[in-house]
Amino acid sequence: MLTTFIKIAWRNLVKNRWYSFVNISGLAVALTSFIVILIYFNYEMSYDKWNASLKKVYKISLRQDQDFLPTTQAPLANLLAQRYSGAEAATCIMPSGDYEVLLAAGDKKIYQKGLITVDSSFLKVFPYQLVQGDAATALNLPNAVVLSEEVSNKLFGKISPIGKTVRVYNARDGIVTGVIREPEGPSHLTAKFLMRDPYEKQNKFWQNYSYQTYIKTRQPLATAKLDGDINEIYYDDQLKKDNKTLEQYRKAGNQTGLFTDAVENLHNFPKHGESHFKITIVLLILAVFLLLAGAINFSNLSLARAITRAKEVGIRKVLGSRKGNIIVQSLAEIAIQCLISLALAALLVSSLLPWFSRNFDLPLSFFKGGNAAPVFLQIAGCLLLIILVSGLYPAFFLSRFQTADVLKGKYTKGTKGVFFRNSLLVVQLTLSALFITGILVINRQMEFMQSKDLGFNASQVVRIEANQKTRDKNFDQMRDALLSIPGIEWVSKSTSVPGSQFLDTSTNEFKYEGKKIRLNNIKVSPDYFKTLGIQLLLGRTFDYSHPEDLDNTAILNEAALKVMGTVDPVGRQIRYPYCDTLPYSIVGVVKDFHIQGLESPVEPTVYSISNAHCGFRSGGAILVKIKSGRNPLSLTLAGIEKTWKTIEPDFPIRYSFLDANFQQLLASYLRLERIILFFSILSVLITAMGLFALTSFLAQQRVKEIGIRKVLGASVASITGLLSEDFSKLSLLSIFLAMPLAWWALSRWLEDFAYRIPLSWGVFALSALITIGITLITVCCQAIKAALSNPTVNLRAE
Repeated sequence: MLTTFIKIAWRNLVKNRWYSFVNISGLAVALTSFIVILIYFNYEMSYDKWNASLKKVYKISLRQDQDFLPTTQAPLANLLAQRYSGAEAATCIMPSGDYEVLLAAGDKKIYQKGLITVDSSFLKVFPYQLVQGDAATALNLPNAVVLSEEVSNKLFGKISPIGKTVRVYNARDGIVTGVIREPEGPSHLTAKFLMRDPYEKQNKFWQNYSYQTYIKTRQPLATAKLDGDINEIYYDDQLKKDNKTLEQYRKAGNQTGLFTDAVENLHNFPKHGESHFKITIVLLILAVFLLLAGAINFSNLSLARAITRAKEVGIRKVLGSRKGNIIVQSLAEIAIQCLISLALAALLVSSLLPWFSRNFDLPLSFFKGGNAAPVFLQIAGCLLLIILVSGLYPAFFLSRFQTADVLKGKYTKGTKGVFFRNSLLVVQLTLSALFITGILVINRQMEFMQSKDLGFNASQVVRIEANQKTRDKNFDQMRDALLSIPGIEWVSKSTSVPGSQFLDTSTNEFKYEGKKIRLNNIKVSPDYFKTLGIQLLLGRTFDYSHPEDLDNTAILNEAALKVMGTVDPVGRQIRYPYCDTLPYSIVGVVKDFHIQGLESPVEPTVYSISNAHCGFRSGGAILVKIKSGRNPLSLTLAGIEKTWKTIEPDFPIRYSFLDANFQQLLASYLRLERIILFFSILSVLITAMGLFALTSFLAQQRVKEIGIRKVLGASVASITGLLSEDFSKLSLLSIFLAMPLAWWALSRWLEDFAYRIPLSWGVFALSALITIGITLITVCCQAIKAALSNPTVNLRAE
């Protein structure tokens, strides 16, 4: 019986090659996109799940009034490890993230990301497996370093590195005590090189907020319970005054305290900060929409073709086939086409996945990371759902034909199932309209972000990475050396460089005119505003001819004036509340300019030069402004590289251009734009193929009607209009449904941007015209072909 079903299904597939091609190719393309995004989704959801004990690890962050800080005080980990009975271990670390650190072993030198400065408890909290060395003792030595397998191979090849020396940033020697195995899944923490904190003892004071703190509990806890427990300890040790309880402290309006995130939630569901889940779920929803479009093609064409098989069903019933047999036969045909589509999709995925991995800079693979089984089951479940959804209604529709009526020719062509078919077509057109509207709005937002005035001139400004000694103690010497190069106009520095991916946007409390305000504090050199061409609004900028600028003056931006509630603060003083004896005199106000991407507002900021006051700032980079049109850029860059060898002879120069760095900040949004454009094209293509095949099929069903109308004098235009009328109405209905959904979804998406385009009616009107245009062009092509056919041939055909 099964063999018979498969043979009949295969014959029908071959007999109706065109419709089968549309069905199979449309679903194959939709399945390809869906599988790729499904692999990406499973990868994103697998963060920090590579070891079961990570369920007991939590990151502790600090809230200070309205500020949420990812870092905490240096002694916090020790306090919690000693005082919290539910703690198994706690550690404080300083990750370098994407910052590249110079490592050297003998003559081998590399720049490496993923350096983490750790204490001796790190491996007690994070369950990294050591392939060499002992996890219990690997970090006991004060100069211990633990390498990843990747870094070990880079520095030492296949030789065991245990006991060998690694020089870190040409300043400190570490002894290799272990090699960790790469985790089997992704982690929010990139651990390529673990180094014991060389300044661990002198840095353990409560005013040092440079560390990230993690705690491992004895058993998994709800974060609300953990927050309550550790805040009692933190309050009693650090915040308690006048014998007030924590509850009284909170009722007085004080918000300062600790909060925790389970590490497995940090990547996608952090309590505060950036989440990656929104883009992930958006892409998954779009992939599901695309898969739905392919499934609708299946159902629509199967339903439309069902009427042509009425006589076949009648004959089979006469020969003894039951209703169930006909349903199974119909589903078998759908299943065969779906399996062929899946096979084609698998071939396409193998070609598309590497491109997608490069675009997202992720190591995506179907067989790695332990996701193969879940992804396979998810694909199998979706395929079964498609077979049932696409095939059940046409199967039941076929099985309901009455034998006697069908064999006498008493059945109505094209009427049964029309409502269901049209409903599916409206859904398909609605999805296409949503895709088209989405790509129009996203494209305009990207154009707006790329063309918006940043408030400074990033053209031909070079960012140079430098060590702290060069940035601070040797800055003047380095500046003079670079200014001696022909073609260089200005040299400056900043602790927060525009275009950086990671910036310290935390605020400090200041006093101004008797009230407390919170401002970001950035340390710069006197020529910073000239280097970037930032517009001065009031007063003056810093100047080397004013010695007082080095310690005692400050410049504000426009956003700071709004927070302070003043129009002209020049000549007045601003100070840290706990450094009242060292006030800043405000000497100028500059126009707001962006140091972050346009999704973030300009922070209210006070700019100063030295760290003589409270609020120490370090880090950042050197900024070099190159003159335009004087010397070839290549010669100036060559001069910088040559001079830098005398400034930092042990460190190869690393530089980038500010305008390119800002463009890089848009990379994730530009990737999203490209992927949605890709999905939009596929959605429109699948819909157009389905419409084309459906119109062709319906035109064949009305071939005699068209012949009679032509004999009676109907024009090609009137026949085309007749065949296109229903589709035009369905297209208008789909637009009516799509536009409110698109407005809601895109409004929510644009909320993430501090600077965004307005949602104008023109975008929706253009989307509606494109949707209607694609529908009419697709339908009219077949309608005109049918209208031009010879009526005598059509009327003669049986």
